[in-house]
Amino acid sequence: MAKLLESSGRYRILRRLPPDLGVGSAGVGGQFLGLILDTETTGLDIQLDDVIELGMIKFAFSSEGQIGPVVESFEALQEPRAALDDKVEQLTGLSREMLEGHSIDPEAVARFVDGVSLVIAHNAAFDRPFAERICPSFAKLPWACSATEIDWQAEGVGSYKLEYLLNHFGYFNDAHRAIADCESLLFILTREHSLGESSLFSALLDAVRRSVTRIYAEGAPYEMRYALKRRGYRWNDGQDGYPRAWWRDVDPELAEDELTFLSHHKCRDQAAVYRMSARERFRLKATT
Repeated sequence: MAKLLESSGRYRILRRLPPDLGVGSAGVGGQFLGLILDTETTGLDIQLDDVIELGMIKFAFSSEGQIGPVVESFEALQEPRAALDDKVEQLTGLSREMLEGHSIDPEAVARFVDGVSLVIAHNAAFDRPFAERICPSFAKLPWACSATEIDWQAEGVGSYKLEYLLNHFGYFNDAHRAIADCESLLFILTREHSLGESSLFSALLDAVRRSVTRIYAEGAPYEMRYALKRRGYRWNDGQDGYPRAWWRDVDPELAEDELTFLSHHKCRDQAAVYRMSARERFRLKATT
């Protein structure tokens, strides 16, 4: 029936993500260990909110970007300091009763992370600070963001929301829980890159290996905001310790061109410039 509906061209069919994910090859050589990570929290503020669930999946991969078998997974709940907001319960499916008495053991997390070469999250700028607060080991590792470091527009996808991406590839998964999101992301990364035969993970690995120059257009006049947005700048509110300003990542060889652009608008002298490798990206500046 599903095949008949699909063949009509009038319907798209979503299939449940398979339990074994159907990923990886035992024959992958030159193996490294990658880690897919997701957190569920009581809110968005790293200073005020708590992690209530941590999910991780460890998998093997090669330097060429081939994904090997899943090695093991990790799930842990934690009781928050304050009562859960109703919206958090609805979003995560976690209740106060489910979390009561639970805690995340930092030593257990450190043991699980030991030997990992790369951590991947679907919103690394959000997950990394919370993860580092649980376990300092995360601060020493390179991180990748599958939401922002894969060109989803070039892939023909209209949104980088995890659920939307999974649906785009014809699948759905269970409720919004940390380990389910890890499974979804790992599966997505095994999909073929639209511009070649390599996987989306291979494309993400290429991004991880590149350093970028991050430029903050401090002092840019308010009326310049539209020109900056058209050029690819995004607004930073300053809560991460970096300047409260419009910013953009560029290839190091293009940094001088970008500063020249800012000089035309008389804000080059105030611009802040940082080199960002995968070890620095997505960190709070205060922790560097």
